[in-house]
Amino acid sequence: MKHIRQVLLMMREEKLFSSIHIAGTAMALAFTMVMAVVYYIKLAPIYPEVNRPRTVYFNMIEVRVEKDGKAQGATGYCFSEKAFEEWFLPSKNYEYCAPTLAMAGSGIVSSYDKECAVKGKDEYIETITNYTNADFFKIYQYDFLEGRPLTEQDVENHEKVCVVSHDFAEQYFGRGVSAVGKMVETENREAVRVVGVVRGSSGLTPDSYIQVFKPYTLRVTAHSDNPYCGSYGIVLTVKDGKQLQALKRELDEIAARLTQSGEIHTSNWMEEGATKAVHLTSAMETHPMHTLRNECSNGSLLEDVSSWQVVKHYAGLLFVLLFVPALNLCGIVAGRMERRTAEMAVRKTFGARRSTLLWQVVAENLVLTGIGGFIGLVAAWLSIYVFRVELLGMFFDSSAIGASPIVTGEMLFAPLLFVGAFAAILIINLLSALLPAWLSLRKPIVESMMEKR
Repeated sequence: MKHIRQVLLMMREEKLFSSIHIAGTAMALAFTMVMAVVYYIKLAPIYPEVNRPRTVYFNMIEVRVEKDGKAQGATGYCFSEKAFEEWFLPSKNYEYCAPTLAMAGSGIVSSYDKECAVKGKDEYIETITNYTNADFFKIYQYDFLEGRPLTEQDVENHEKVCVVSHDFAEQYFGRGVSAVGKMVETENREAVRVVGVVRGSSGLTPDSYIQVFKPYTLRVTAHSDNPYCGSYGIVLTVKDGKQLQALKRELDEIAARLTQSGEIHTSNWMEEGATKAVHLTSAMETHPMHTLRNECSNGSLLEDVSSWQVVKHYAGLLFVLLFVPALNLCGIVAGRMERRTAEMAVRKTFGARRSTLLWQVVAENLVLTGIGGFIGLVAAWLSIYVFRVELLGMFFDSSAIGASPIVTGEMLFAPLLFVGAFAAILIINLLSALLPAWLSLRKPIVESMMEKR
């Protein structure tokens, strides 16, 4: 209590310093929390992408052209139904595996996803539609409000059925109307029967932000000249790293066979003596690393980004967010300690121990940091919610987040997220206070008392 009273007295006496310290801490924490929430949404297991730590993405078949050991070019193709059924389905080295029209793990909505549902004679509702299989609903664990997910029988029998999101069902059929069993007509005049309704996800999770789900067997996307090339990405889950490596070896063997057979063509011009090689796992990555690499490569799947480039990118971001404000605070505290050297010298003369004086500085810093941290947390939450379109539009695909992206409580109120951000700010603030205080208290008493105030 004594230290708290001293801190409150100090705050009344040094209003400018206290205000700057609190404002600096609040701004640092607010910026840190905004970035932490952004990357929490991108990386954490949140609805319905709860299997992110075990999710693996395959976005393309890559054909590289090389000559004399040097790369001359590369072409990327998405997978067709034939590629999925021949290369992935027979494997035993995964838990669940599904084709998806979304550019899996990229955070971008593909043009292949857009369809229109016909509500009336001249009334169309644009939807994000995915053609997939039963495993998709095991990888992405949607809450079913009505009905059931797609089944293996639906896919194998080419059943004209679909699962829809709750918001689409309300828009198409009306609020409070049960959608299960009713028909949805799409722009190609194909009518499909609704078998399930799911609680929709947010546009901030674009891999699962889908309004209509249909069996992939209702859509043929293979290219005529390349039967293995189509419009799909592949998303799957694995039990552990060993299973993932076994799957990689299996696909590398298939790629070697394809290279020898020449079944996959390339659009790149080839010089005489150049060779081409097919790769199926060059863009294979788990969710965290895939997301982080996309940040560094601006979404280019063919750009090779090293782990060191990823580390430098995020280290620079962390430096700007945390250490620059800390350096400013360190300068402010150092200047304040210079003004207090005579006061500290007098107190040491009357028997105050160095540890006692140091603890007072720590207590002052803790109180000011706590006040600034609370203000910064509230400011971060308000900013993300009120300015969500402007703020989140800088980090997410604008075509996915829409006019007003859904920001759920699960995304904002993650206790560990706040604890981690606040702990980082607290440690840096303490170091910025302790270093100048420690240097000041090391000076001899006479030297401190002789300094100009």
